[in-house]
Amino acid sequence: MTTVNGRGLLPPDHPLSVPVSPSMDAVRELMRGSDAALALGTEVGPTDYDMYETGMPALPLPLVRIDVDRDQLIRPQAADVALLADARLGLRALLDRLGDAPRRGHGDAAARARTAWSSAEAALPANMAAAGRLLAIIRDTLPEAVLVGDSTQPVYTGNLVCPPTSRPRQWFNSATGYGTLGYALPAALGASLGAPERPVVCLVGDGGLHYSLGELAAIQQAGRPVIVLVWNNRGYGEIKTALADAGVEPVGVDLFTPDFATLAQAYGMAAEVYRKTSASFPICFRRLPDGPPRP
Repeated sequence: MTTVNGRGLLPPDHPLSVPVSPSMDAVRELMRGSDAALALGTEVGPTDYDMYETGMPALPLPLVRIDVDRDQLIRPQAADVALLADARLGLRALLDRLGDAPRRGHGDAAARARTAWSSAEAALPANMAAAGRLLAIIRDTLPEAVLVGDSTQPVYTGNLVCPPTSRPRQWFNSATGYGTLGYALPAALGASLGAPERPVVCLVGDGGLHYSLGELAAIQQAGRPVIVLVWNNRGYGEIKTALADAGVEPVGVDLFTPDFATLAQAYGMAAEVYRKTSASFPICFRRLPDGPPRP
């Protein structure tokens, strides 16, 4: 089970991989039915384990924790066995100690993993399910891409139930904790400069894009081929949904939406717009040209 920062640690086709948030009921059920837990480098914090403030889940006992930070070994849940070590070195040491000791087969573990994953996906609301399909398209089209996310519904979806990534450090965003609107666009430029050999996809909502729209000029000036996907639901969709779920009348969450394609062209970028015919979730796609800016 991988938290947000652990996405990609297991290969996509690993039979025991559950890249699903422990905030999801299906994963909590998986934990409740487990005999023990080995927690590697995780703070067991609410941003991963209690995204919707429904209460922190208890980890299975006995609990073995490996962490490089001594304080993390006792909070919020003390370990029965606490190993102060870097996670990579600690795991290698454990494997060395196990040696050729007999081990049980996976048994029904792979089936339990698949059930937890599929049950979590089935529990997503319709708008998140649509966002999940978008993430799957990106994964299948650009398997090596770095995905940089803002606080927007596709990113919240990826943090809950993320399509498998092919390797670590492909998925990072600002949609945990207090969140940050406008983060993704400048962060995507930084990712492209830091890993110039890899494609970079910026995932941002129409509301969040307004916070840092001028960074399109910086991306263009730097000449980086950043792909910007704008999830345009004409407002702060995640906040609107949260207010409605809480029985609060949504106020100030519906926004004026400009013509993003024309804005992109004003920055010398190619732009395409994709619209769903059966829902109000059009997706705008902006792609930098490979060559110099075009009029």
